[in-house]
Amino acid sequence: MQEGARTIANDVHSKLNSTNHREIIQVKSGQHVQALLSQYKDYSFSIAGGRHSMGGQQFLTNGILLDTSQFNRIVDFDQDSGLLTVQSGMLWGDLVDALGKLNQQYKCHWSIIQKPTGADDISIGGSLAANIHGRVLGRKPFIADIERFTAIMADGTRSIISRESNAELFTLTVGGYGLFCFVEEITIRLTKSTPLVRKVELSVSENLIERFSQLQKEGATYGDFQFCIDSGADTFLTIGILSVYFPITVNQDQAHTICNTSNLKLSEESWRELLRLAHIDKQKAFTTYSDHYKRTNGQIYASDTFQLSQYVPDYHDWLEDTCQSSNAKGSEMITELYIPKHKLHEFLETSKAALKSQSADVIYGTVRLIEKDEESFLAWAREEYACVIFNLHVDHNQVSLLRSKHSFRTLIDIALSMGGSYYLTYHHYASRKQLIQAYPQFKSFVDKKIHYDPQGRFRSNWFKRLCLSLEAA
Repeated sequence: MQEGARTIANDVHSKLNSTNHREIIQVKSGQHVQALLSQYKDYSFSIAGGRHSMGGQQFLTNGILLDTSQFNRIVDFDQDSGLLTVQSGMLWGDLVDALGKLNQQYKCHWSIIQKPTGADDISIGGSLAANIHGRVLGRKPFIADIERFTAIMADGTRSIISRESNAELFTLTVGGYGLFCFVEEITIRLTKSTPLVRKVELSVSENLIERFSQLQKEGATYGDFQFCIDSGADTFLTIGILSVYFPITVNQDQAHTICNTSNLKLSEESWRELLRLAHIDKQKAFTTYSDHYKRTNGQIYASDTFQLSQYVPDYHDWLEDTCQSSNAKGSEMITELYIPKHKLHEFLETSKAALKSQSADVIYGTVRLIEKDEESFLAWAREEYACVIFNLHVDHNQVSLLRSKHSFRTLIDIALSMGGSYYLTYHHYASRKQLIQAYPQFKSFVDKKIHYDPQGRFRSNWFKRLCLSLEAA
């Protein structure tokens, strides 16, 4: 279904990518996409699902936007092998819900391995395109969970893409930001559902990696560290809540009962209050958040549903109505940096000084771990990294945007100086020099793009911007 005159699309988090398209068309099927490629021969296409990316990867000025929000069915479920096939517009929250029903129907016990943290309305296709990761420990990014996918190529042909069939396209498309094909159906690997017990403790960045390692040796399978965001405190980026999850051994009937008991959790109202405090009283925000988490120590969760997140949509509209402080106006932007594990404490200390000197407004931050990705062409997990996420407030005016650009570039420079990297999907502020240093294979990536899509049928503002940067050098 075409969205008629409503041709403007924006990302849902930063709201800084308002883009006017020629048309926005809801995808109905793979055959529909093939017909559109034939019908609009003189136009390029971009692809959007949950619209959470903030770098412009899913939008194209004056292009045709393929909206996959209604392309969201379960296609196949192999309950013996633990393989689930879904249409690319399926959202993670809907997938977890549907999988729960399939487990009941077939009397089996399968769970997702990992999903993006922070929001559930992110599409599986978008997750493939960005090669996401979650809180799972000892695991590579999402590419490790993908068995195969079907794709509509730029010339309209349909192909099955896997490690065995069209292997190069597999490595290019996963983490290829929607530039090589329209991903139609995706088959992902599942894992056996397991009850998990949460262990919560206050920790410090200086020995965080050692503590993670110790807990993993003890059997922890998921975990993250959420650090203090109060730049006026000595504990800024230094102290935080370390939450890890250990599988427990019970039979599946007991597991269902245990995981459906009433756990302490934050309501949407509580999340709104935390978001308000993060903008006006960061110390109280961290105290409130850490106190809540400490009370959840020992709670038991299911390995699939515990990964679901409470995301408050359009919360800045509410903040602007309820907060008198001017820093509630605007939105947040995310950056994610990758640091060799032994450099994590040094990175956080150096970042602390830089963010303080720039008066950057940190709203949220976390540390997770990732294993080396040796498959995707445009791999961001080049090594075993600590992943550090900063959510910075930005007002929607030119001065604030320039300050945010400076802060993001500073953080990237710090990461690169320590042998690290950064994630491409969250913003477009990285310089050409930073892009080439972090992704030296990017020029070859562009060559591959031209080879598989010489007419540029699949494009985006993000790709156009980076290509112009390379040409200007």
